[in-house]
Amino acid sequence: MNTTNSIRAVIFDLDGTLVDTAGEIKAALDATFAELGSAPLARAQVEALIGRGVRSLVERALSLAAAPATDLEAAVARFEAHYEATVGTEAELFPGVLPGLRLLESSGFGMSVVTNKPRFFTLRLLERLGIVPLFAGIVAGDDGIRRKPHGDMLAAACRAMGVDPPAALMIGDSDNDVLAARAAGCPVWCVPYGYNEGRGPETLKCDRLVATVEEAAQILIGPRPTPG
Repeated sequence: MNTTNSIRAVIFDLDGTLVDTAGEIKAALDATFAELGSAPLARAQVEALIGRGVRSLVERALSLAAAPATDLEAAVARFEAHYEATVGTEAELFPGVLPGLRLLESSGFGMSVVTNKPRFFTLRLLERLGIVPLFAGIVAGDDGIRRKPHGDMLAAACRAMGVDPPAALMIGDSDNDVLAARAAGCPVWCVPYGYNEGRGPETLKCDRLVATVEEAAQILIGPRPTPG
């Protein structure tokens, strides 16, 4: 495991790490299910489905809800239409994210986002939150790169930032993120407040748990001299 002194860049997961998106995703699923004649899922159920991309989310949601027989691709299209109308309208950065990102930027760390979410939704979300300029790379689920838990997306982010994987810290909230980091050769820290498919943060086999992105930034930067 690398020491913090060797880390020059940070790769972030999106949903559940930087942004609380579960409410918007649930709203889009609720609208989809209403059209299909199925009862909505609880928020906790929706949170447990986040992280593997849109198609997987819709497929597992339909199974969980025991929804009437329907064409999966048609259901995915319905969901995407509803999500397009809601993405970035209510989602918020988790506490500590913006100060953490600003601290890392001011200290010269390269930053990227790696997410299994499709690029259109990813960019719409980041643009509406006003944080796109902070990232040197954005690698999304439909970029034609093997998605997390494979390490290929993280390797692409490292190339975008001009660093080798051991010098790029992955910060995520799920087993998917940990497995992808291990596959890519990146150290990995996790936040405890994310979705992780309904499992507790104590189950994550990461190198460190950090309370917030801001705490992670403070650890990476280290103690700063006291003025005077």
